[in-house]
Amino acid sequence: MAKLSEQIKEFLGEGRLAYVATSDKSGIPNVVPKGSLGVLDDEHLVFADLYSQKTRRNIEENPHVAVAVVNPPAYQGYQFKGMARILDSGPALAKATEIVDSIKMDPAKVKYAVVIEVEEVYDLSPGPKSGQRIA
Repeated sequence: MAKLSEQIKEFLGEGRLAYVATSDKSGIPNVVPKGSLGVLDDEHLVFADLYSQKTRRNIEENPHVAVAVVNPPAYQGYQFKGMARILDSGPALAKATEIVDSIKMDPAKVKYAVVIEVEEVYDLSPGPKSGQRIA
């Protein structure tokens, strides 16, 4: 399991749009934007999955996920790889609901949270460290 640095947690705490990649049991990929991605703790990310039935089905069939988050004007970004699980109660759901409320969406629509146990973190910024594993 990878530990998220303070720099990465700050970067993710700025309300960035994330792209979550999943695939079904046969490997057919799916990528969706998520505005509700946030940090649950030092080793986990969380997001509310409001409308993505395919994302949920894919995670149930194949929990391996990748997430890309970038800040284009700053030429900075990270990719996270790990295992996802779906939770419909507890601190993860509370955090996902809080994030949804903070981005001015209806928190009542949050039925479950997706928690990602981060196993790897990669630098997506251009330059000599681009693509390198950093955690």
